[in-house]
Amino acid sequence: MKQLPQIIFFVMVIICVGFCGVWIGQQTTLPSDYGNSGNMHALFHEKLNVSDAQEAKIVDIEKEFERLQILYNGQMKMANLELAQAIKEGGYESPDIENIVHKIHRAMGSLQALSLKHLADVGEILDPEQNQKLQEMVIEQLYRNAGE
Repeated sequence: MKQLPQIIFFVMVIICVGFCGVWIGQQTTLPSDYGNSGNMHALFHEKLNVSDAQEAKIVDIEKEFERLQILYNGQMKMANLELAQAIKEGGYESPDIENIVHKIHRAMGSLQALSLKHLADVGEILDPEQNQKLQEMVIEQLYRNAGE
């Protein structure tokens, strides 16, 4: 029975590492229809027919989004390096692992919230029809990412 907490902890770490792997895969895989977030301007012009005036406003939103995206991605990379070091030094049962995994999850959650806020900010610039198209594309992409 003494091993049960260790087994549970080990399984939790494996699940967390799995989620991190999935997230990294999603960030480095280009969806076939829409490209990656670096190609959002092409998406806006091609699918949403964004006007030049809308584009000028979107550029400012994109700059702030990219700045914070770099920050959160950096936090995740650093936490993953910490996780690797903790496992290297103390194995899967290192007392530091749980805190490091929480760091990773906080950064992932912050990045997800940032992405949703970014989409909402862009949606405020779009007309209702464009915003509806954007929401449909986002929903479709989320289903794709989930394997649906």
